[in-house]
Amino acid sequence: MAPGPSSIFNLLDWLYLDEDVANLLSFEATFRSWVEVEIALAESQFEQGLIGADAMDAIRKLSAMPLPDSTEFLLAARNVGYPIIELVAEINRQLPAQFRGLLHLGATTQDILDSGLALQIGAVGALLTARVVRIGDGLAGLVHAHAETLMPGRTHAQQATPTTFGLKCAVYLGEFTRHTRRLKAALHESTSVSLFGAAGTSSALGDHAVEIRKSVAAKLGLRDVVTPWHVSRDSLLELASSCSMICTTLVRFAREIIDLSRTEIAEVSESEGWHRGASSTMPQKRNPITSEAIIGMGLTGIGAAIQMSRAAEAQHERAAGEWQLEWKALPEALAATVSTLALGEALIGGLSIDAARMLTNLQADHDLILSEAYMIELAKTMGREQAHDLVYRAAHDARVRGVRLHEALLLGNPDIAGLVGKWPLTVADCIGQAPAICSSQVSEWQIAKAIFVESPPLR
Repeated sequence: MAPGPSSIFNLLDWLYLDEDVANLLSFEATFRSWVEVEIALAESQFEQGLIGADAMDAIRKLSAMPLPDSTEFLLAARNVGYPIIELVAEINRQLPAQFRGLLHLGATTQDILDSGLALQIGAVGALLTARVVRIGDGLAGLVHAHAETLMPGRTHAQQATPTTFGLKCAVYLGEFTRHTRRLKAALHESTSVSLFGAAGTSSALGDHAVEIRKSVAAKLGLRDVVTPWHVSRDSLLELASSCSMICTTLVRFAREIIDLSRTEIAEVSESEGWHRGASSTMPQKRNPITSEAIIGMGLTGIGAAIQMSRAAEAQHERAAGEWQLEWKALPEALAATVSTLALGEALIGGLSIDAARMLTNLQADHDLILSEAYMIELAKTMGREQAHDLVYRAAHDARVRGVRLHEALLLGNPDIAGLVGKWPLTVADCIGQAPAICSSQVSEWQIAKAIFVESPPLR
């Protein structure tokens, strides 16, 4: 059991926190990452002749040591303010008496905590990578399948010009294509070893400090760095920012689905199921619960990432309080992002697209959604300003008289049809490069995905 008081219950995590990421960021996983770093340090010092073979054999067995008593460990950690003194004491209690006192030589508390954190980031990074790829593939499937599925394009919440559902999804796929580059770079930078001692000079590690650090990094599968990063948290801030942008894209997509599933629009809907999204008092309701969960969990990730900016304000060679904020903010940003990705995958996988309703909505406002297309055609002979005013007046007449736009254009202008290449225009004539953009974006995603997964994150 993890040490600490009873957990605070919150409904969002209870319902939607991803179990895989919760396990990777649990107390047990965190404790074992600290032990793993201590063992790697001992291994590296053994290679330098600083620890004997018999002692090293006993130290290696610590990887399977039981978790400490939660109450005692917590009280000791609270007394110090950090858990590593008690960690080392607990490890020593697991060793034969003659081998005690050989661990943690030359390291400082933050070296162990930060290197352990880097291990956990590597593990969570693998999960992030897999989930981002699945979301991207899901979006790519929608883009390909609906490249020519006609629907209203909307600006300022009003119908604007015709578009396709595939192009709408291609915009989100474009964001995920860029997320792969940002996330890959952030994971690379934030999975670095920390082993520089109290004030960053590595003095306590002696003449073999560089060799020991390199060896520890290699054993843990972490990136070696030449400069201490005890107070340089920019790499972690970059990771949190990348998570925040992923959450932002998913929140935007979820809000889009909520809007498009409104009763009056009804162009898309979430997956169906008995009582899924039901109301306790209105039997007809089918609430977009997955989209709502994405927004709640995604905003949690975004908020935690914002806190990381403050946590990165540490001074001198070691933080004095800012680091403590990071302990909470970074795991929450990572956990919320993975959870939001899992919800996004479920949303995309169960999405229903009503192409017929999209077509009906395109015709809902007297074909006025074709106004720009008529204006562009007429501008070829009469100029943009005159064409704009003519179509503007016709749009007004169409609404007042209850006729289609092309009929309103003919009122008082019986010869105008001859000025338009195809009469009357249809929405299928007015989607421009939408299908081609969809095809190009899917190709870009496939290229970015291949680069993203070619060297997966650590662990």
